[in-house]
Amino acid sequence: MKNRSISLLTACALAAAGGACSRQASTEDASMIAEPSAEEQAAGADLLIYDETANGIPVAARYPDQMRVMGIGSGEGVGVFFTFEPQGNALDDAEVHIFLPSGTASAEALKPFVTGPNGLMASNGWIQQGVEEAGAKRFPYGWVEMVIDFSTDMEQSGHILLGQAHAQAVQVTLLYPVELADQYWAAATSVLETLRFDADLLPIRATGR
Repeated sequence: MKNRSISLLTACALAAAGGACSRQASTEDASMIAEPSAEEQAAGADLLIYDETANGIPVAARYPDQMRVMGIGSGEGVGVFFTFEPQGNALDDAEVHIFLPSGTASAEALKPFVTGPNGLMASNGWIQQGVEEAGAKRFPYGWVEMVIDFSTDMEQSGHILLGQAHAQAVQVTLLYPVELADQYWAAATSVLETLRFDADLLPIRATGR
């Protein structure tokens, strides 16, 4: 699973130039993501916390104990992978993958590297099922601007959420087995509803730009 996820990080970042990620203070907060409310904090009190902002990963979220998380930073950007602890079923290949590409500011700029001829969809052999723009009502999070639905030839479905936070393009890939969709969403929704981006570490800039 880890090898497949790491290759996903590379495939998602075809637009990014090489170079180390660096901390950049945001001077524009038009896309400000609100801190969790008291109600959200109470609802997530029994969840585990992922927060590596002290180590330069500009992502924080809460997740249930049947999941595990790994964060990767490179010149391509930052990837955070929420996967399931071994279940002995199709959930072993499910994931919530958050990708922040360096040097890319908007969903529109990122879209060609997802849906283009050599993009993420084509590289993985995923079949696009539809695109929802202007609000993405199924995923009512402040940073989401576009949802791309897809299916695979392995009885899996998924969605790619594209958006922007603090002048930084955001891509979240949701991949799950159709037969275990309920179990997947019970866990994945916890991550999505508590997902926060650290303005002090964004945007991620590619070296040389």
